[in-house]
Amino acid sequence: MRYEEPEKGEPDGPLAGFRWIVVNSSGGKDSQAALHTVVQACEKQNIPLERVVVSHQDLGESEWPGTQDLVHKQAAHYGLRVIVSRRRDKDGKEESLLEYVQRRKKWPSSTTRFCTSDFKRGPGARVITALYKESPGMMLQVYGFRADESPFRAKKLSWEINKVCSTKSRTVYDWLPIHHWSEEDVWRTIKESGVPFHPAYTLGMPRLSCVLCIFAPKAALMIAGKANPELLDKYCDVEEEIEHTFQNGRSLCSIRDAIKAGETAEEMDGKWNM
Repeated sequence: MRYEEPEKGEPDGPLAGFRWIVVNSSGGKDSQAALHTVVQACEKQNIPLERVVVSHQDLGESEWPGTQDLVHKQAAHYGLRVIVSRRRDKDGKEESLLEYVQRRKKWPSSTTRFCTSDFKRGPGARVITALYKESPGMMLQVYGFRADESPFRAKKLSWEINKVCSTKSRTVYDWLPIHHWSEEDVWRTIKESGVPFHPAYTLGMPRLSCVLCIFAPKAALMIAGKANPELLDKYCDVEEEIEHTFQNGRSLCSIRDAIKAGETAEEMDGKWNM
């Protein structure tokens, strides 16, 4: 069966032929809204929800506390299965982001985004492979990316073949069901769904990615650092050990100093330097 991109503005594409619909979830607001939209689309098209799987790439201590539990709660609201995956080194041993940074002696950056490639896409691809082995068929990956988040994400197509995950025997599509949504659309959907969201948002965080993200503005780093002082200390120790600042022109030690000095977080518009 041939799949084409849905008409512009249409939230649900043709899903009937997909054996697996894998919703990648960070536990954040956009993933949460995308998951709700997928469930609605499946119900509208009479797609059994047993085909829908929530995939969470666990970042360990680098992600906000309670994130994995929240992913399970959000999936359980719809009766969905969850698969958690983690980064592994070449010997198959699980490795944390901080351990990886210490070994490389470099933080990730906009040009070297190993925090995404090695800790999200890689483990997520293993989930695709495992599900295909479990029951072969056409596969669909779902992401909560929105055009409003960054110029890079604005250029993404809402429906296309994933050439990296696809093989001669396996075809994998990517779907961004809320790509055209505003942040207001996202929060309205979450409130209407009644599904819990992460308390980090009530602290003022605009996004739920790594607690301390290389793309985050100063205000977000200060909110996150103040809420997670022990993790901030660990990151600062690594920063000093490898002699490489967390961001170009901004160290996490300066963020810690600002918090200790009683500085308050500046106003944020929710957009990060992605």
